Amino acid sequence: MLGENYLKRLKTPRCVYINSKLVTDVTTEDSFKGAIDSIVNFYQLQESQSDLFTYMEDEKQYHISTLAPKNIDDLKKKRDSYKIVADLSFGMLGRTPDFINAALAAMAVNSDFLGAGEFIDFSYNAKCYYEKCRQENLFVGHGAVNPQIDRAVQLGIQENAYCGVRVISSDEKGIIVSGAKMIVTLAPIADELLIFNMPGLRPGDEDFALAFAVPVTAQGLKLICRKPLNYKNYNLLDHPMANQFDESDAYMIFDEVFIPWSDVFVFRDVEKSNSFYDKTRIRNHNGHQGIVRGLAKAELLTGVAIELADKMGLDTFLNVQEQLGEMTTSLELVRAAILLSEQDATLENDILNPSIHAIQAVRYHFPKWYHRMVNIIQSLAAGSMLAVPHHGDFDNENGETIRTTLHSATMSAEERTFLLNLAWDLTGDGFGQRQLVYEIYHAGDPVRIAATHYKNYPKKNIKQHINKIKKSLSRYSFS
Repeated sequence: MLGENYLKRLKTPRCVYINSKLVTDVTTEDSFKGAIDSIVNFYQLQESQSDLFTYMEDEKQYHISTLAPKNIDDLKKKRDSYKIVADLSFGMLGRTPDFINAALAAMAVNSDFLGAGEFIDFSYNAKCYYEKCRQENLFVGHGAVNPQIDRAVQLGIQENAYCGVRVISSDEKGIIVSGAKMIVTLAPIADELLIFNMPGLRPGDEDFALAFAVPVTAQGLKLICRKPLNYKNYNLLDHPMANQFDESDAYMIFDEVFIPWSDVFVFRDVEKSNSFYDKTRIRNHNGHQGIVRGLAKAELLTGVAIELADKMGLDTFLNVQEQLGEMTTSLELVRAAILLSEQDATLENDILNPSIHAIQAVRYHFPKWYHRMVNIIQSLAAGSMLAVPHHGDFDNENGETIRTTLHSATMSAEERTFLLNLAWDLTGDGFGQRQLVYEIYHAGDPVRIAATHYKNYPKKNIKQHINKIKKSLSRYSFS
């Protein structure tokens, strides 16, 4: 029922462009089919495994990802659900509904700092929006990144109309916004979008200092998608990942879109805009979901590497064993960080926030580990990935020849074709390269992640070690 309701909502006309073609009913577009099917599966889990995917509050049942956790057991329940959802796509879909669901719960609980404006209470809005989304089981995506027009010039003095999303006018009913956001992942198949800014606005950027929610179907909202990475003329043997889990990214264009005051959370306030992501603790909670999803992805790549080494007779070589051990130890480090983020969580405003130090540590190192996993798979499969024929060749006059030439002592031609195509999808083709770039940048610039981690890290206990050594040298003067 929930999956069917989601599909019905998707049929509401929206302005989506893909391959330069306007699509108003995204359920009819093949490029979205794999991702839509995965989201339907997400909703079906809520009904088929309600003991794992729901919780009760005020005698009502809600999806577990919308729970505002109060103890470590709550975080564990959420983690278990995140992992099951991530496993549906092997971690390839980074923006499933549970990503922003976790954020909305945190935003609602930590909304007091948003305050009130002339026409509305922004804190109350955040709480009401959370209630609406969890009661209606909405799929909420998000847009936070501004187009990279001119990084040397702050938004408030740029002349380009699409350098960000700005307020054009406002009255007692709401605000009118125009502009753009980029890399809005899975937005074409979402119900609504949470729009906000990452930190970095300056005085003079007040017109851009906004946070609000908007339906994907809103009048004046347009989504222009990147080129699809799936292949219409190939089946799942040819592209086992790309043809199921291409996660569309898009430019989001606002052309005088009306936002009622009830859906506005920050209005022309630079300080609140800059602190929105951190003070709401959104970073903590969708980061928790994100590193669990990363684990699912790393498990797949590790499994592919182990299978390649086994079936190609490479796993007896010490250097290959070291490479595989590098992957398995990386998996354990991710698992450990997930557990640490829960163990070191802090209770604030009656919500338990996973440790941002543990989360950001993974977010900095995981892209390197993932990149290394890609390289290892490439080295194991090597040139074999580059000469795999079309699935149709198994059924034409070349079938007997292919079955003979691709057959090995450990694999049939079909199995070898599948395994090499899987490796190519993950590491060589456009789908795999997009996944790699996504892992590097989806949580922000890795350089800034590391620098911020250092600046915010509690260093007092670390420095005490130096002080202990100094005390043993008391006859010397240290100033």
